[in-house]
Amino acid sequence: MQVNKAFTNYYGYSEQEIIGKNPKILNSGELGKYYYDKMWKTILDPRIGYWRDEITNRKKDGHFCNVILTIYTVFDEKGKPRYFNASYVDSTKCKQAEQKLKESIEGLQKTFEQSEFYKDIFAHDINNILNNIKFSSELLKTYQNNSGKQEKMKEMIAIIQEAVNRGMKLVSNVQKLSKLNTNKFNLERVEVCKLLNESIKLIRGRYSTRKININIDVSSKNIFVRANELLLDVFDNLLDNAIKYNDTPTVEILIKLLNEHKEGINYIRITFINNGIGVLDVQKQQIFQRGHKNCKTGKGMGIGLSLVKKVVEQYKGQIWVEDKVKGDYSKGSSFILLIPESN
Repeated sequence: MQVNKAFTNYYGYSEQEIIGKNPKILNSGELGKYYYDKMWKTILDPRIGYWRDEITNRKKDGHFCNVILTIYTVFDEKGKPRYFNASYVDSTKCKQAEQKLKESIEGLQKTFEQSEFYKDIFAHDINNILNNIKFSSELLKTYQNNSGKQEKMKEMIAIIQEAVNRGMKLVSNVQKLSKLNTNKFNLERVEVCKLLNESIKLIRGRYSTRKININIDVSSKNIFVRANELLLDVFDNLLDNAIKYNDTPTVEILIKLLNEHKEGINYIRITFINNGIGVLDVQKQQIFQRGHKNCKTGKGMGIGLSLVKKVVEQYKGQIWVEDKVKGDYSKGSSFILLIPESN
């Protein structure tokens, strides 16, 4: 056996130690007689004379190494083997390169999917917002010289302001969704009731003209979960939907907090029970998907609930929706969160 410098550097043998030796010196013992019989039969066959496979060899220091072995047989004019040309490639480096390539492809695919997601959001929602502003602005022009249309003008201004607020919230949500796709998502100990009360205060100010009753059913105010500041957005979204998709004169929302042990993990179960329009069975999973539209109202809640689902999953939690009255979706909904407790 003759070798080059790359061989001696890799396997740890000097040229003097290896020249003239049988290749069995590299045998790790992991491959049996059947394997080598098949290999020799193949490389000794003049019709083939070639072998390539990943094997485990042993270096001089005893360490195993995974290599891709390629053997070419050089035959004489009578079809007898003159010598064998064997080359080894460290398959660990190959696998690392393959893994990096795979990660790059997955990263590009993820970036593409994210860009498509954001494009879908802006293409539809921003278009609706701009149309609302355009329509209201045109009406304002027709009303501005008519003193009897002051109330209508106020109404149009309110619509424009609401559209601007929706646009700002949309941008904020997209930024938060983008943040969820990075590694900068830190969790901390968060007091649930404190955030709930803050969210309720914000929602009451947003819907000051609606009659809203919101109650919290909790045995202890000292309840903590593993979350972060985005939990406020989760609460805000669920409360906002409970009011937005509600045709009753008085909006009723009950928030129940309970401890729950599931699959060896302690959770806080937070249930938002409302008397809104409800969610059809066929929509109960779809509403958490991006771009979903509520069929009854035509209003979009997809981006909000897709954000909620992404956040909750980052908390290692779960979210789903049930009928307030089992079997009758029209009586309202119960949105249920399970978030790991922070002791």
